[in-house]
Order: sequence, then C-alpha cells, then structure tokens
Amino acid sequence: MSDVLGKKVNLGGILVLLFVTWLVLFWDSVMATVAIWERSETFAHCFLILPICIYLLHRDWHALKVLRIQPNCWLILPLFATLILWLFGDLAHIAAIEQIATFMTLPLLCWMVLGNQLAARMWFVLLFWMFSVPEGEFLIPWLQEVTADFTVMAIQLTGIPVYREGLYIAVPGGLFEVAVACSGIRYLIASLTLGCLFAYLTYQKWHKRLLFVLFSLVLPIIANGIRAYGIVMIAYLSDMEHATGADHLVYGWLFFGVVIFIMFSVGSIWRDLEPEPDSVDTDAVRTVSWLPLIKGWGSGVLLILSAMAYNLHARDVNYPAAPDIGSSFELRPAVMTQWQPVFQNPGEMAIGRYQELDLYVAWYAHSTQDSKLISSVNQHYNRSSWTRVGSQAYPGYQMLEISGLNGRRRMLAYTYVTEWMQSPSSLKVRLSQAVQALVGQSQQGMVLIISRVVDNDEQRRAFRQQAQQFFAQNYQQVLNDNR
Repeated sequence: MSDVLGKKVNLGGILVLLFVTWLVLFWDSVMATVAIWERSETFAHCFLILPICIYLLHRDWHALKVLRIQPNCWLILPLFATLILWLFGDLAHIAAIEQIATFMTLPLLCWMVLGNQLAARMWFVLLFWMFSVPEGEFLIPWLQEVTADFTVMAIQLTGIPVYREGLYIAVPGGLFEVAVACSGIRYLIASLTLGCLFAYLTYQKWHKRLLFVLFSLVLPIIANGIRAYGIVMIAYLSDMEHATGADHLVYGWLFFGVVIFIMFSVGSIWRDLEPEPDSVDTDAVRTVSWLPLIKGWGSGVLLILSAMAYNLHARDVNYPAAPDIGSSFELRPAVMTQWQPVFQNPGEMAIGRYQELDLYVAWYAHSTQDSKLISSVNQHYNRSSWTRVGSQAYPGYQMLEISGLNGRRRMLAYTYVTEWMQSPSSLKVRLSQAVQALVGQSQQGMVLIISRVVDNDEQRRAFRQQAQQFFAQNYQQVLNDNR
C-alpha cells in the first residue's frame, strides 16, 4: 500500500472531513449558536464568517496545497483543556463558555491533524473563525454608560439644559433613554470583525495591523456617542417630531455605514503593497504516511467522544427537594410594586415582608437551559420601569439604588446562596456551579433580594444597617436542611 497521501487524498478533502466531523459531534451546541445568530441582529454577521474563511483559504490555496501535512499529536493537550471547558459550559448551561469551547475545537483539530506548517500558514483563518462565537453582550451596560456620558457632555457643550438620571437623559420637551439598542454593541462587534479582516488583507506589518484593530475598536464607540447626541439634537430641534421612534435606528445604521466607509478610507492611506506570491512547485507531491494522519484524527475524535460520554454520566444527578422558604424567613404577605425582580422559571419563589423590608427569594433545584440561577435574562429589579443610579459592593452582598420613571427612589441589596458559597458575584457562583456540575452534583441555589423605598439620607443609612444585619447570617443552612 502506498504511503503517499497526496495521490489519494487532497487538502480540501481533509478540511471537509474535519469540518463535518466537528459539526456532527457538536451538532447541538452549533445549532444552539446558530439560533442566536438568527434571533439577534447583533450577531447576524456571524453567518458570513464561514464563507469568508473559505474565501481566505481559496485565496492562499496555491501555497497551502503543497505544504507538508505532519500531524502534531501534542495538540491533544490543549484539545483536552478545551473539552474540559466545554463540559463546564454545557453542564452548567453557561452558553458563553460552551460556545467558545465548541468553536475553538475546530481550529485545534485542524492544527492537530494538519500540523504546524499548514496551521502557521492558516493562522488568520483559524483565529478569524472565532468571530463565529456570539459574544460581547456583557459590554452593553458599560457601553450604555459611556454613550450617556458622551451625550450629556456634548449637549452641555451645546448650551442646552440637560438632566441625567441613570440612563435617562432629559432635555426641554423630551426624555430619552440610552437603551440596549442605543449602546452601540452592534456597531462595535461588526466594526471589530471588519477591522480585523481589513487589517489582515491590507497590511503586512504587525504594528499597522494592531493599530488599525485598535482604531476599529475606538472609532465606533466615539461614533455611537456622536450618533446618540445627533438623535437628541434632531428630536429637540424638531419639537420631538423626528428621531424619536424606530427611525432613529435607521439613522443609526446609515450613520454606521458612513463610519465604516471613513474607517476603510483612512486605513487605505497607509496600505502595504501586496507581497510577491511565494514561489511554489505546483507539481510537487505531498507525501505523508497514513498512520500519523489517522492517529491524529482518531485521537481527536476519541477524546471528544469520551468528553461527551462523561457529559451524559454527569447529568444523572438527584435533585433536592424545595426548601420551605416562607417558614425559613417568616414572611408576611405583601403586594409587590413594579420594582419586583424578574427571575425566569424558578423552582420555588417567595415574596413578602420581612421585618420592615420587602423580600424576594427565588430558588432553583438545578441549572437547565431555561431555568437557572445566573442568567442574562434574570433581573434584580424591573428594568423596564426602573434604572440604576448607584451601586456599591459590600462583603457578602451588593447594594443598588434605583429610580423609577416617576422619580421615586428605592434601595435594594442582593446575594446568591449555593451549597458552596454565599456571594453577590455572578461570576464566582457560575464557576462554582460549573464545578458542581462537572463532579456530578446538583446546582441548587437561591437569590435573596431585600428592598425598601428611600426618600432621604436617613432612610438610606437605615437600609444600609438593615442590609448589613440581614446578610450577616449564613443562609446556606436553608439549602443544606432540605437535602
């Protein structure tokens, strides 16, 4: 039997095999990611990543097809670490971790099977592929604050009276909210993606590439601030007839198109000359033994299947019974107002008066896709009616001050409680629950939120003292008692 792979299998066939293998093995995770692309305009551009990667490979195919295939089995180590990460994300239902690990597996599999020479030549394609992961929404609160700060500063420089309350901006005759759609996250992610692609295709020097990528990050943030300022000014000058409804989103995309045109125009000024094509022998025969190739591919597949088998085993856990929350806290009946927290599908929920405070408790027996303690859709207060105006961290709990549309103020404090910890840090709790899932334990936990109306500083001081006393207690015992 010939040991010359080039006579039997071409590079394209190997790449297709690796992609199909990855797609079949991670079908559920990939389809869950594609569903996000479909329902979120922020990540609609992800549909273009695969075609762009194919184009980039075709563009360099003359050099790729003659490079030596030499599997690198040392890549089994980073692949193993990535699969551990995937287990963390999948078992704990942390979509971000699961998706990053899922899409990272394909470049590692390509590197392991094809070897260092081809991976080095394909470095940008392997990295650019990671833009398929729909991540970045964690930046939204920060971008909203930056946009609000920029808009207020620009309005003040214009000389128009302006008042800001959290994310609400008031000018004579109108009230504006820096909503999620106004944060500029769509423009930022799209600009970064296009900026990286443009930098790779346009420049040969690393310092130029890095500078342009930074430029593609900073420009959309500044441009979005200018866009928000422009919308407020158009609405103000037109007596709120224009730019107050859906049309301001249209203005935003048109403005973004102009910004991208400017970005590319500026970047083209310092473009590098196209490098001379590498001198390659297109008639050369790629030779490689079958055995290392089969070992590389087979080792990767076997490792992935082992991780998936463990995943099924770790899901077989006994769920604890729901604790008697009402008795644990001695709650009195109370009617919640519009500030009430929003937690999706808890296993048990209790609302009432605890001493002089409003108390909200949501308990989860385990983490599932639609029912988990830590989730981006869970809200410590109703964000449609209230906006945060202050935040302060304390040992063991987080305190917020919120303001309603009617100007009424509330203070609230919260913490998360699991069998392993009591902390207000969603990151710590998520990681803790991921470890619990990895070792086959249930991920039961609850959120405790106390609140009261505050009209003056004396009431604020009283609430701080009440919060300190409330969260000084160990509420992990409530969970341990029901096991």
